[in-house]
Amino acid sequence: MNGNDILHGIDRRIAGVLLAHPRASAATVATIAGTSPPTASRHIAALTARGTITVAAVVDREWANAGFTVWLRVRCEPGASRTVAQKIAEWPESGYLAVTGGEVDCVAQVAVRTSAQLLDISARQLRELPGVRSGEMLRVIRRFATPHGWTAGILHTRELTLARADRWDAWTEAGGTRQITTDAVDEAIVTALAHDGRLSWRELGARAGVSSATASRRTEALMRCGPLRLRTVVDPAQVGRPVVALVWLRVLPSRLEVAGRTLADHPDVLSIAATTGRHNLCGEIAVADDDTLYRFLTHDVGAIPGVAEVEVTDGLQVLKRAARVFPPAGGTGFEPVTPRG
Repeated sequence: MNGNDILHGIDRRIAGVLLAHPRASAATVATIAGTSPPTASRHIAALTARGTITVAAVVDREWANAGFTVWLRVRCEPGASRTVAQKIAEWPESGYLAVTGGEVDCVAQVAVRTSAQLLDISARQLRELPGVRSGEMLRVIRRFATPHGWTAGILHTRELTLARADRWDAWTEAGGTRQITTDAVDEAIVTALAHDGRLSWRELGARAGVSSATASRRTEALMRCGPLRLRTVVDPAQVGRPVVALVWLRVLPSRLEVAGRTLADHPDVLSIAATTGRHNLCGEIAVADDDTLYRFLTHDVGAIPGVAEVEVTDGLQVLKRAARVFPPAGGTGFEPVTPRG
């Protein structure tokens, strides 16, 4: 994926629709993007073939009440940050990984099933990596926004409503845990959609060994009643937001809920969550330039009551998103890393 190739025109509009609804039909995409369904289909195929856009399904462990997520902040020996980051990106537990500048050298989001697994990561896996100086873990205890709902500010409110009209999965963080009994067919569907979230019902049914109608019905059930969620992954630089940063806030406990909800509604915010540790509100933002970053920090964050401390970490290079590893410079597409069971 080449972050220097900013999407324009129809491609940008298509990206906006797919961010709002990863499985939007060609007809819906065409209506919102202002083109014909055949043209929309060709552009979608080209964007996904190049790896500019990737659509994937994930089982949300927190909604499934089957685990939790932590932010991992790692300090490295001089010159070792990229090597350490690449090694952490290989961990199946890591869903997000960035080489950063500032107080820490790389930042990861890690999903685990148990505290024992987290202890193994912090006490063994991290310590065994050459070049690691120290690590800090912040456990996510409430999510206000995740990239499932990020739309990059491309579409207007009416267009977002139209795009999401037939979206089955959750794109907000409202609601509690969702549990559903699954069988081998469901597992096959989840595995197939994890690699290609826009498979046709016929293709999906063939991979799961069922009819297209059954594949559609089972997928709808998993999304409406269960924790299966869709996400469109696109490099923020390609939709005009090349400045990526991680924000670490310390907020008065009485103001934490309001601060989290306020930032969750901001178009620059990809994710924001309450955490344990010395920072209790953490997330990722993507903006157009340094002036916009400055306004975000001074006007938007600065106006939120109860914010006592702000730390900003530059996302110098994001190596992994949605458990997809970005290829080396000049490559295309993502390489999925299969989570451990």
